[in-house]
Amino acid sequence: MTDPRPRRDHHLTRQELLDTAMRIVDEEGLEALTMRRLASAVGLEPMSLYHHVPNKDALLDLMVRQIRNEVRLPDPIPSDWGELLVAVLGSYRHALCAHPNMLPLATRAGDGPPIGTQFMVENGLTPADAVELYQALIAFTVGFAMLGARSSQLDQTAFDGTGAQWSDQTCDRTLRSIIDGFRPATPAS
Repeated sequence: MTDPRPRRDHHLTRQELLDTAMRIVDEEGLEALTMRRLASAVGLEPMSLYHHVPNKDALLDLMVRQIRNEVRLPDPIPSDWGELLVAVLGSYRHALCAHPNMLPLATRAGDGPPIGTQFMVENGLTPADAVELYQALIAFTVGFAMLGARSSQLDQTAFDGTGAQWSDQTCDRTLRSIIDGFRPATPAS
C-alpha cells in the first residue's frame, strides 16, 4: 500500500514551513494547526518537523514574529515620536487584521524587553511611564484589531444608525489621546 501523502522533492526551508503554518491558520483557524496537520501539508512525517522547530510553542513564536515582521516604518519618518508610534501601531494593527485567526496570540511575549520602551524613555518618559504607555498602546491596538476583524459579526448600527466602522482614523485618534496623556509636561515659558 502506498502512502497517499505527497513526498517532498526538495529541502524544506523554515520560511516554507512558516508560510504553510500561516496558511493553515488563516484558512482554517488556530485550532486546525497541529504538528501532524502541518507535516502532512508540507509532505513530511510529523517527527521530521522537529528538525525545523523544537515544538509547537516555538512554531507559534515564529509565526507571531513573522506577523511582527510585517510591520513597516512610515516613509518619511515623522519628527514627532508620538506620531511615529501611531504609524507603527497602525501598521501592526493592519498586520494583525490580515491574520485574524492569529489574534489570540498577538500579545504573546517576544524576545527581550518590549520594543519601544527605550525609545519612549529617550523621548522624555520615565521607565515606569514607558512601560505603562507600552501596555496601554498594545492593549488598545490588539483590542481594536480584534474587534475590527470581527466587525462583520457586530451590529454596526447599534448606536446611532450610522453604521459606525472600525476605522483607521478612529484608532489613530485614540492612540494619539493615549500618548498625549503620557507626554512629559513641558515647562511653562
